Amino acid sequence: MVKPTKLATFKVHQVKDGPYQDEEEGLWWLLCWVEDCDPVDGEDVMFDEEIPFSTMTNAYNFKTHFEKSIDPILIEFNVGMEVKYDG
Repeated sequence: MVKPTKLATFKVHQVKDGPYQDEEEGLWWLLCWVEDCDPVDGEDVMFDEEIPFSTMTNAYNFKTHFEKSIDPILIEFNVGMEVKYDG
């Protein structure tokens, strides 16, 4: 039987820092101001979150979105899975 996965949704409102590289893992990271669209009672709805990217170009393109727009970027992922955003 396949166990159903829970889908989580974050809205990224701002890139606060980055991109910076983790040479050991081969990833690029951005420190972002994030809203949890599916908060559990008692948890913070807005928080800092490091978002991983597989390339510098993807991280840079994500960051430059906020130089042109105030619209948040929606990220959906399965809870408990390692996620790299490459949108």
